[in-house]
Amino acid sequence: MVLPMETKADPSRLAYAARGRDSNAWFTPAKYVNAARAVLDGIDLDPFSSEEANRVVKAKRFYSEKDDAFRKPWKARALWMNPPYAGAACKAAVLRFLEEWRSDSFQEAVFLVNNATETQWFQKALKAADAVCLTDHRIAFWNADGKAVSGNTRGQAFFYFGPNAQHFARAFAAFGAVILGRSVC
Repeated sequence: MVLPMETKADPSRLAYAARGRDSNAWFTPAKYVNAARAVLDGIDLDPFSSEEANRVVKAKRFYSEKDDAFRKPWKARALWMNPPYAGAACKAAVLRFLEEWRSDSFQEAVFLVNNATETQWFQKALKAADAVCLTDHRIAFWNADGKAVSGNTRGQAFFYFGPNAQHFARAFAAFGAVILGRSVC
């Protein structure tokens, strides 16, 4: 899927682009990835990653900025996603995720995004997810140099898709309120 020109993110600002102290290169701390890995029984694919981020994620396969996840297949058993946040890239990544989920490209997945409940993409994901954890804190992400990134102004949400929603709820309850089921109208 090629993004229309007006929705393409500036590649120099993508969240998975490990460029020094780039404020958009925010990687997920290990405790959250470890919880996802436990729920998923391993991570087969991380579509928006880098060598640095994969040291924590430990996905069997990942796509870096140069691979362009929007053009690659997402076939996997279990998927982890912390998408790029710059511009319209997060929206495009979540919509691509939902498209791949509906196409049975993977069996289960966890993805992490800002708690942007007012956006259409967040609402679509909320209605499709098997479970969601709304964090009770702001995540202290880290950067490619291993230092904490300051300036996080929003809470986050972990979305779970798959048959193990109860397992997800137990694993993620330590991070915030968990909503189970697809009963959102």
